Amino acid sequence: MVDKILVDKILVDKMDSENSSKKDYIKFTGDVGWVSLYRVVVYLLAFFTIPALTKNLGTELYGLWNQILVTVGFLTPLLMLHLGTAVVRYLASEKRKDVLSQSFANMLWIIISLSLFALILSIIFRTQLSLILFESVNYSSFVILAFLYAATSALFDFILTYLRARGKIKELSIINVVSYALMTASLIIMATLGFSLELMICVYLLIYFGFVVIMIISVKRDIGLRRPNFNKTNVESLKKFILFSIPQIPNGILLWVLNLSDRYLITFFLGLSQAGIYSASYNIGSIITAFYMPISFVLFPVVSRYWDNNEKGKVRLYLEYSTKIFLFIAIPGSIGLYVLSKPLLQILTTSEFVIGGALTFYVAVGYIFLGIFQINSFIISLVEKTKFIPIITAIGGTMNILLNIILIPEIGIIGAAIATLLSYLVLSVIVLLWARKEVKYRLDTVFLAKVILSSVIMALIIQFILSASIHRIIIAVLVGIAVYVSCTFGLKTLHKEEKEIIYDILGVLKNLVGRKIGTKK
Repeated sequence: MVDKILVDKILVDKMDSENSSKKDYIKFTGDVGWVSLYRVVVYLLAFFTIPALTKNLGTELYGLWNQILVTVGFLTPLLMLHLGTAVVRYLASEKRKDVLSQSFANMLWIIISLSLFALILSIIFRTQLSLILFESVNYSSFVILAFLYAATSALFDFILTYLRARGKIKELSIINVVSYALMTASLIIMATLGFSLELMICVYLLIYFGFVVIMIISVKRDIGLRRPNFNKTNVESLKKFILFSIPQIPNGILLWVLNLSDRYLITFFLGLSQAGIYSASYNIGSIITAFYMPISFVLFPVVSRYWDNNEKGKVRLYLEYSTKIFLFIAIPGSIGLYVLSKPLLQILTTSEFVIGGALTFYVAVGYIFLGIFQINSFIISLVEKTKFIPIITAIGGTMNILLNIILIPEIGIIGAAIATLLSYLVLSVIVLLWARKEVKYRLDTVFLAKVILSSVIMALIIQFILSASIHRIIIAVLVGIAVYVSCTFGLKTLHKEEKEIIYDILGVLKNLVGRKIGTKK
């Protein structure tokens, strides 16, 4: 009798544990869905900016705009001191509101002070910086705008890390969608009406800064944002955050080298016009970031909590599950972009920007490897060995610069894309080996083969219905999705448990929609 009771209890505990794990996966995937939705909206809006800017600015000014974006991408993490990662790593599980408020406030004021200092330097050295960044002293006013953009971006991104750490993914996604929609709308309208690029950027930044103010007010209402206080206890906490974040600053610079230095080298060797042409195809290939960024964005606070609770098995499962979700979407995405890139460029840009699909494909595959790196590199942060991250990234960054210097003069802008792909490949291999060492991580090669096969079949079919028209591209995308999903299910690419999670998520969405319809009635 006692044995039967014990067995029943064990079975009940097991079922509870399985149900809890399934609910965790559903919530995790739901959060990824929210961030994915916002990324999809961002990229759809970005598509509308490409024709508006390329057709109204021309290759040189469009190249200048992309150089500004590249510069902002470099400066933003520097001005943040990468403290956003410390917020996610250490404040995700913090229950004491006073500690949370004070820690966040101290870090915020450091970022504000550093941003003001950088802005003053940009004003003083604008002429010299213009020559370095844009190969001309005629664009010195854009240097100040670029630094102002970076300062606003640093504040915006840092405040978002609070919402990320507290699991407020839905609110975070809505803020991103609304802010980006308004800023993009201002660019499109003003470019179409023929306003100067300077005025377009000023209006863009005014909207951006408005959202920073709104978010600061929201955080203050939530946790009572305090004045900076650097007493002994707070300094100790801040020291811990900075020691965690500082090693990631050179890593941020090196990642920038990997991501964006090719634009500077193309400008140096081939000129701003070639950089503009490269950027148009690059922007299409970089759509793959829409697939891994939502996953990595949601993943870090989740695995941090499990690691702190000594649940390493769940950390491994989440890393494996996240990588599979990413590859399941990104591999067909990259092959699809290879087929779609030329007709998309024909519709979105002028004939000057239209080149073959190879460049877009190399960029897209490179971003697949970067996605694998970004998702699984959290294991290095969890074991608190962030000092090794810059070393790993330096290997890829050095390789990237050398390959760019060799390949760009020889084979042009296609060489920059190949250099980026090979560099990201090296990073992904290193981090996968580290994850295998720490949590016995396993990459499912059978799953990978089935996804690639399904993607190739999809690409072969959509080529026959594709042409340079919007409606044919939409039809090709829909047919491609249907073919790919049919092939993956036919090949039994997903395991039973993964299918159950997907069905559960669809069931939750169906119930939510049903309740909303019922409420309206």
